Amino acid sequence: MAKKSVIAALAATMLFGTTVAAGVVYKMHSEPVGKYAVETKIEEMNPDGAEESSPAAGETQEVLDIRDVRMEVSYLPEGMVDTGNGKYSYADALYKGGVSIIFYKMDTGDAQFDMLTTNVKETEEIKVDGYDGIYCELYGGEDEEISFNQRIYVAYTDVHYVMEMFAASDVTKEEALKIAEGVRLQPVSDGTAQDIVYAYNWSEYIQSRNEEAVEWNPADSVPKSAMKNVHAVGEAFAAAHVESAEDDGLGGGSVAVKVTDVQVSDKVSLLDTSAMDADFREDLQKEVNQSGELLPVKINYIKYGNGVDTLNEVVESREVPQKLVYVTVEYTNTGTEELDEVLFLGSLMKIVEEDGQMKLYTGKASGESAAWDDAVPAGLAGFTEMWYYDVHGGERGNNYITNLKAGETATVHMAWLVPEEELEYLYLNLDTFGGSYEFSESSLEIGYVDIRQ
Repeated sequence: MAKKSVIAALAATMLFGTTVAAGVVYKMHSEPVGKYAVETKIEEMNPDGAEESSPAAGETQEVLDIRDVRMEVSYLPEGMVDTGNGKYSYADALYKGGVSIIFYKMDTGDAQFDMLTTNVKETEEIKVDGYDGIYCELYGGEDEEISFNQRIYVAYTDVHYVMEMFAASDVTKEEALKIAEGVRLQPVSDGTAQDIVYAYNWSEYIQSRNEEAVEWNPADSVPKSAMKNVHAVGEAFAAAHVESAEDDGLGGGSVAVKVTDVQVSDKVSLLDTSAMDADFREDLQKEVNQSGELLPVKINYIKYGNGVDTLNEVVESREVPQKLVYVTVEYTNTGTEELDEVLFLGSLMKIVEEDGQMKLYTGKASGESAAWDDAVPAGLAGFTEMWYYDVHGGERGNNYITNLKAGETATVHMAWLVPEEELEYLYLNLDTFGGSYEFSESSLEIGYVDIRQ
């Protein structure tokens, strides 16, 4: 009888793509929430297909010890490469699109999985290599901008893992499903395999998700006194806190930084396009006319939706002139030891002063349009983090100075496109933690550079 039960369980698994153990069947399915959201769950079923009652998600559960697994991906589209850590992108658009795969280890039980996906345009229940799955297409990706507008969830209930695949708009639905179909999870016994999957423990994920449910309120305003460390062009200052500098790759606080020059231009001829990857060179060509002069930039005024009952909506658009802002930054090793792989980063902060408060600029009123939440420039003007820099180093050949001897100075050029009407609000944040959407304690302590024009 025991042998017959095992055979029946295996047959059911092969036929239905669900896990059957001791008469238990797990089924992944989705159901709509509001107009634009989908809730994906794994439910425990009786052998006759009836839903079992299970503890509500978020209740305290016994934490299960689940074996580690390694992932094998047997299919990638032509031109797509492995970029590490479960990420795959096309070789001609590295780190911009493709797919990104993460896993959840269902340490509180498979039936605890419950994921809300918002801004959903289309959903479909699917089979992936015999496992239950859900495919969602999200709004976005309708224009030429690459966005991660697809989700695929797969329940590997035989090993108690759930996969969430983020697929970008440069990957077709058919190709995304083929990639998912080729994913295999193989249990490992000794825990020493080099390619063990890093997975979020569901118990910890639920705890962090509940904590994040408290609305995030970024510091978009500070008293004027908080910006006491603002630096002028030509002024040198420490690139990081001493206590955090080693984590920043800044030599324990022995790196000084100085903005030596700021140029504003109607053209992009200041840029060394050989220092840019092919995608950014292509994007830059869309910003100029045949004479190399910058075209106007479109500013979209967006009313944000909640993704459940309402979607983001562009309520108005207008075009304004834009400029190239080209900044020269010097990094000097003020210590006695040679430094390797010195990290650098530049982000634009747009700040206005109102009634003794320094506030992040959110855009000018746009005539008689409906209420809007944000004014977003299209194209490269939408990037506040540097998209151009002419020094490359480190393992990936990105924003690192490969080597800096004691007393040596390295010069880095950075650039942005900026709507002309915003030039008067510009400050440069050189904190390697980045950030242009809030005033952080770290960046305020280091100080912004005043590059207003």
